[in-house]
Amino acid sequence: MVNPGAFRGSRKEFLMGEKAAYSAGMTGGYGVDALTLIQRRYFKRYPVDLPHHEEPTAEHLAAVDDDAPEPEPEEPNPETMTNEECEAATKELDRRQTILKFRKAVSCSCLLLMVIANTR
Repeated sequence: MVNPGAFRGSRKEFLMGEKAAYSAGMTGGYGVDALTLIQRRYFKRYPVDLPHHEEPTAEHLAAVDDDAPEPEPEEPNPETMTNEECEAATKELDRRQTILKFRKAVSCSCLLLMVIANTR
């Protein structure tokens, strides 16, 4: 059985649409910048809190503003939270960071593989 890949639906369409920008970045010597921009745009459309198997709504995708600044995540504040609330908030931030790192690594690998496949 063939592996269907990590990305499906609009996620796959988005990444496939970014192949040329990624390839140009790699060829032009600014691959890291190109990848950073692609990932920033990706996470605006597909937030970390959106399960990977769930598609965003058309309204969400239409409302994405690539030029808008990213909101800073709120740090747990021990002065206004109980110990339990602060611990739970810290665990949630750690969970989101772990997911973010994993998804960035996977998207980077997928873009690289797509570009390599197109050069053969």
